[in-house]
Formats: sequence, structure tokens, C-alpha cells
Amino acid sequence: MGMRRWIGASALAFSLALGGCADDEPAQTFPPADYSYLSQLHLNVATINIQDEAVPSPGTLSAKAPTPPDQALKQMASQRLVASGQTGQADFIIKQAYISATGENAISGAMDVQLNVADAGNLHTGYIHARISRKLDTGSKSATSRASLYELANQMMQDMNVELEFQIRKKLMSWMTDAIGNPLVDGGVKQQSLGAPGTAAPPAVVPSVTTPPTTTSVPQAAPVSTQPSVPDAIFPTGSSDDGTPAVSAPKQKSPPMGTLQLPSSSQASGSGG
Repeated sequence: MGMRRWIGASALAFSLALGGCADDEPAQTFPPADYSYLSQLHLNVATINIQDEAVPSPGTLSAKAPTPPDQALKQMASQRLVASGQTGQADFIIKQAYISATGENAISGAMDVQLNVADAGNLHTGYIHARISRKLDTGSKSATSRASLYELANQMMQDMNVELEFQIRKKLMSWMTDAIGNPLVDGGVKQQSLGAPGTAAPPAVVPSVTTPPTTTSVPQAAPVSTQPSVPDAIFPTGSSDDGTPAVSAPKQKSPPMGTLQLPSSSQASGSGG
């Protein structure tokens, strides 16, 4: 009887030891969460507060993960969100972060965060909401092992990094700056008024209105070309003594040369009788 109890106790202890080795995997080490290699998101605020409002769900496996989901979110927010402004504040709020068993060989998790921004007087505000969920089928591996929990947490953080940046650039672009605090959006282009139709027209219209006709001097030269080639009887040189052009006296005072003829001899004798 005593031998049977010893064998049963030994078998139970051996099975528990195998189960513990399968889940705990003490020989494995897992790098801590690090998101410094990703691009930083600079916000036009003076401070950024990180708040964890996630409520642990029953049966959660989050605490067993090498890096619990909420801790990974805090690390991401501290490394990627940067306050580059002089006033105002941002609040990064963790609404949900968990991993739980879904089946015999599957686990699932979800993350839900909100980012609120406001200026010093709370007159201008904005916010974004980012949520992701993931499921991991572990196959023959233990779903509750640290390795499986670590893998799922990493997959969720990859999704959250993409979703969070997408939402910020989509809805909070006007709050983003570069590393030294300059707005990422070109203020001149974004805020420039195109004006009412026709506001840019005056510079183009002015020349056609103010420029005088260039052909007004042409008709003045036309009379010169129509003057007879025979010198004027009064001003044979083409001008008067005081310099007045010959065209100023258009009427001829005597007929042109060759028009007058000397009387014939018969006409002269007849007139004399």
C-alpha cells in the first residue's frame, strides 16, 4: 500500500514538473520592449502624460508575459511621442491591454488607447482613438508559455505602432511638428486664402488698358508720301524760311512747271492788232 502511494505521488510530481517546464521555459530569455528604432512623433505640446486606465479582465494572462501589454504600450508612448511645443499638453490613455486564452492552443489579445491634445487655454483640442486585436494559434506549442505570450505581445505592438501613427497623421496633423518645433504642415500653403475669383487678374489686365496704340503715328506720315514729286513753286526747297514744313501750305500758289506755255507767233501778232 505504501509503495503504491509513493509511485502515485512520484508520477504526479513528474507530470507537474513537465507542465511547469513547458509553460515557464526558464532557459529562454526575452529582450525588453524597445521602440526607439521607430520614427518619433513630435507634438506641439509642452508635456505628455501617460495614464493606465486598463482594468484587468478575469483569466488574463498578461502578467505572465515577459513584457505585459500595458507595459509595452507605456514604453512605446515614452519613446515615440515627443513634446516639442512651448505650451499645452497631451494625454496618452491606455483603455485596454490584455492577453487571454482562447482555446487549447490559441491565445488572443487587444489594445485600446486614446490620445488627447489641448493648448494652454484648452481652446483648441483634438484626439485620436487607436484599437487593435490579435489571435495567435500556437499549434503544438503551449499557448500559455512565455514564448507564446511574448510572440503575441510583439505582434500586437507592431499593429498598434502602425495604427497609432496612422491615426495621428490623419487626424492630428496640425498638431505635429519637426524635432525643433516647426509645424510639419506648411502654414503658408494651408492657411493661404485663394481669394475671390479675379483677384489675381489686375496685373494681367493693366497692360491692355494703359498701353496706348502703337500705330497712331503711321497716318501722320501718309501725307508725305502723297506729295507730288515736282518742287513747290512757293517753297522749292520743301520748307519756309522759318523752318515750317512744306506740308503746312498744301495749296499751290502757281501751276506746276511745264503747265504754262509761251504764246505762238500767230497768237502774238493777232493780239498786237
